[in-house]
Amino acid sequence: MPQQPRVAAKPLVRCAQRLVVGVLAGLASLMLRYALASVLGPSEPFLPLFPMILLSALIGGTWSGVTCLIVDLVGAWYLFLGPPHSFVLAQYELGGLIGTSVVGLIILGMVSALFRLVARAKAAAEHERIIAREFAHRMRNTLTLVQAISRRTFTPARPLEDARRDFEARLGALSDAHGALLEASGETAELKGVLIRILRPFGYVPGEPRIRVEGPTVMLRPQAATAVALALHELATNAVKYGALSAPSGRVAVEWRLEGEADPELRLTWRESGGPEVVAPPSRGFGSQLIERNLGEALGGSARLEFAREGLRAEIAARVG
Repeated sequence: MPQQPRVAAKPLVRCAQRLVVGVLAGLASLMLRYALASVLGPSEPFLPLFPMILLSALIGGTWSGVTCLIVDLVGAWYLFLGPPHSFVLAQYELGGLIGTSVVGLIILGMVSALFRLVARAKAAAEHERIIAREFAHRMRNTLTLVQAISRRTFTPARPLEDARRDFEARLGALSDAHGALLEASGETAELKGVLIRILRPFGYVPGEPRIRVEGPTVMLRPQAATAVALALHELATNAVKYGALSAPSGRVAVEWRLEGEADPELRLTWRESGGPEVVAPPSRGFGSQLIERNLGEALGGSARLEFAREGLRAEIAARVG
């Protein structure tokens, strides 16, 4: 509690400091005008004031410059215009007072614009630094993922040509995920956009029942978008080779919904039907592990496969709030 008044007082302290800088700069400029009285004479009462207005604005900010300008105008009016030590103003001197005010405001406007440019340059530099750091982080994650895909794809038991084909397809899915991120802000990708990119090479056509994609708008983080892209690619590849998409009457439905309001949970289902009878494999392959382990971890939830006789079913649950 005792710290709060001091924190609240900081803006007032800074404001007072700016006013002090402006007042001191204004008094210094008036003293300089007095010192140069024999050189300038009465015809140039405001000439020494402009450098001090500029200096005070550069040191203390725009409000210091405004304070200096006010002190200069009032002081020069009182000391140098009309009868000395009075605020009587001759008519011909009014133009000089107005002109000085305009020039002073122009100087302050230029300084304010300079401050804005400097602030934008600093913000741009900081933004570039953050982007570079995020890019390096994503690159490390991507290379680690590519290494894992390569290690699990090129195994001694697999023919080289089959492994090469699967590896290229998985890299294509990874590229599609990054493409969806770039189409958006680069920070998130829409779930439906990622699904369409992945499923289009497998026969997805909007409005046709063979592959149906339906659900609300859900934005995914980069890691989650990559995991979803790879998992859906594995499901679609399996469906083309052994599942519903290997038969003319086969169908695939990808549906998702959000449950809850304060902390919504994503529920995504991949459901196959109309294909050959499904037989559960004796062991989990790379695709199954990618879906059940990696996808669940990337989404901060869970994922499981159900090898039902009528068709493969995958269920994913994750928090998106």
